[in-house]
Amino acid sequence: MTDSAPKSHVKIIIPLEQDEDGYPPAGAESLWAVQVGEGRFQVQNIPFFAPGIAWGDIISATPEEPGRESVLRYQQIVHRSGHSTLRVFIYDESEVPAVCTLLEQLGCDTERSHLPRLVAIDVPPEVSLEKVRKLLDPGRAQERWDYEEAYLAPGS
Repeated sequence: MTDSAPKSHVKIIIPLEQDEDGYPPAGAESLWAVQVGEGRFQVQNIPFFAPGIAWGDIISATPEEPGRESVLRYQQIVHRSGHSTLRVFIYDESEVPAVCTLLEQLGCDTERSHLPRLVAIDVPPEVSLEKVRKLLDPGRAQERWDYEEAYLAPGS
């Protein structure tokens, strides 16, 4: 007998360290996840600010307060998914949809932040990171955007 009930999503709070300029713009980021074991959760969205985490990673988390299982605090990575996380900050907001479309045509997933020019990029293991760089590097050289490689899976 299998459990056919859909897994419910939970939010995991990831503490963030802000730099002297106040970036990232919050002291914590919450990520959607589904429980995959006791105290273990699979990340279900692309992090905008949390360092070293990628879509599909298995992380451990504990309740922030005893008896409040609805608020979970990140502990550590348990298992890597093989995905990489990049972030691109596009200077002209009108270019955001076109950049997202090009990345998605390569096989990446994208998520737009509450900051309208910030896009988080999930690079799955089957997508060449080199192809993603070849797409992003010319725009960086032309000063149309900048990007960061927030987490690169080994061998990518």
